[in-house]
Amino acid sequence: MWVLKQPWFSGVLLPALPRQLRWFLRRAYAAPVDLADRLLGRRQDDLPPKAGTFTGVVEDFAESGDALLGALGEVAGVTPSSHILDIGCGIGRLARPVARFLDPMGRYEGLDIVPGGIEWSKKHIVSSHNNVHFTLADVYNKEYNPKGRVQPAEYRFPYEDETFDAAVLVSVFTHMMPADVDRYVSEIARVLKKGGRVFATTYLLNPESIRLMNSPGSEWRFKHELGPHWVTSLKVPELSVGYDEPYLRELYAKHGFSEELEVYQGNWCGRAGHWQQSGLDDQDTIVATKL
Repeated sequence: MWVLKQPWFSGVLLPALPRQLRWFLRRAYAAPVDLADRLLGRRQDDLPPKAGTFTGVVEDFAESGDALLGALGEVAGVTPSSHILDIGCGIGRLARPVARFLDPMGRYEGLDIVPGGIEWSKKHIVSSHNNVHFTLADVYNKEYNPKGRVQPAEYRFPYEDETFDAAVLVSVFTHMMPADVDRYVSEIARVLKKGGRVFATTYLLNPESIRLMNSPGSEWRFKHELGPHWVTSLKVPELSVGYDEPYLRELYAKHGFSEELEVYQGNWCGRAGHWQQSGLDDQDTIVATKL
């Protein structure tokens, strides 16, 4: 687990490996833990196998999902009756606690581009009110869905206008290029109700975080500045992408969000994060309100 968090691992070793080998290693490093869980009776039916988890840190899957739901209630106004869109829902990290949280008036829609995550979630995560659903987006991403037929800059979310009270994106913009992020923010604005809120985690580059990033205490480094976005690898830029904070502020305003964004710092560059000991502490969080 320590190795996975080291800049040389994510920024040097992983990009140098073929994609299929990278994904094999994602599964292989956690397979012994899954085996031990099964033999010792520690496996929970509504938790995915650690070897199949491709988002976040696997050892705190359940805890970080609960923490995320708590954060959404705290800063995005989510209630049991809210209609929630989870973009990049992965393998059910948020859907799992939400399925127990929503009342009959609430709704959860999970959207992701990784077929395995959607398949597992459909099979294992259910709600007593039948108001939790998952949709596979056939969107291309060089790292996560190289067989996708639709470019993200051209993708239209499969939902009606002004449908949701809240949109959630955990480590989604961290794997997308600027034109694609622009399109997604536009689509989020379209499907959110007025006054709806978007909760998105990312890596924000500003004078303070750049200075800290280049200091010995940083766990993550973006070595290549490519305009408004920074990447750890030119060979596989989608592995990790950070954005200039002024750029994202302008982007949200361009698509009808309030200029008064709420920013909650993460600890990725070596400072104390806002969501301490919660599994959400790595990346920065932006909360924006649709006008």
